[in-house]
Amino acid sequence: MKSVRNLMPLCSKQVFPGRRFNSNSNDLTKDENKILYEKLVKQNYNSEKHTEASSFAKWLTPHYKFGPSRIMNYDWSMKSIYSWYKSKRIEFHKYNQRYVPERVKSLGSDIAASHFIVYRGGAIRFRGQNNFIKWTNKKEEYYVNLPQIYDPNYFVEAIDASDLMLYYQGIENFKNLFKLKWLSLRNNPVLDNWCLDYIGHAIPNLEYLDISNCPQITAAGIAGLQKLTQLKILVVNSNNIEIQMACFALEDIIPGLFVLIQDNNDIKLQTKRENLNVNEV
Repeated sequence: MKSVRNLMPLCSKQVFPGRRFNSNSNDLTKDENKILYEKLVKQNYNSEKHTEASSFAKWLTPHYKFGPSRIMNYDWSMKSIYSWYKSKRIEFHKYNQRYVPERVKSLGSDIAASHFIVYRGGAIRFRGQNNFIKWTNKKEEYYVNLPQIYDPNYFVEAIDASDLMLYYQGIENFKNLFKLKWLSLRNNPVLDNWCLDYIGHAIPNLEYLDISNCPQITAAGIAGLQKLTQLKILVVNSNNIEIQMACFALEDIIPGLFVLIQDNNDIKLQTKRENLNVNEV
């Protein structure tokens, strides 16, 4: 690395870290380019061979005009590598949660959504049943208690997606659930206003919604829930005055709506929310 840095003064306008070099640079003369390339690669420069070189070789070896190889122009620190890994992991989760039309075509919207939620650790309840279906025994397959073929008699009535990291792509799996009345999305760190806007027009018959402990939700997201004309109970956990005012305005827009604004330090409201009977919704 020191030997490379010692050669840097040959390029008057060259900046080593954090950027690629301009391929149209004319800072060096032809002879200077040749000398720089031979010193870096320790080989004689051959214009024909260099032109025919593969893109991978050009990426690894120093360019005869621009000094260090392209691989040295990136930030290889642990912080940068972790940031890259984190972004790729988010991309993987979004792709894994995408809406699959083939699955819905073979199972139907309700059964397909039940497989999607139960497989990821959530729970669902079909209409006419009293208990939630959840994948608790990991030694068995997740679909043991779920129908595996299309059945028009199955309708998802309640979904408990608490503590699940569902992105917008995952919320799209809730489309066409016309019998869904109870939905819990609390403790979701990636749930944002776009998700609430989608819920507002995709689940028109929703009566209970829990979005507590979702830090990315703002007052604009609460306003997007005005499309849920059948909503009866909305659970929110925020000390933000704008979110609280949006909840009060939502109560005026939707008749019969009760917004439960849960304070972080209010134990009474927590007890009241836990005592709400799911079957009454």
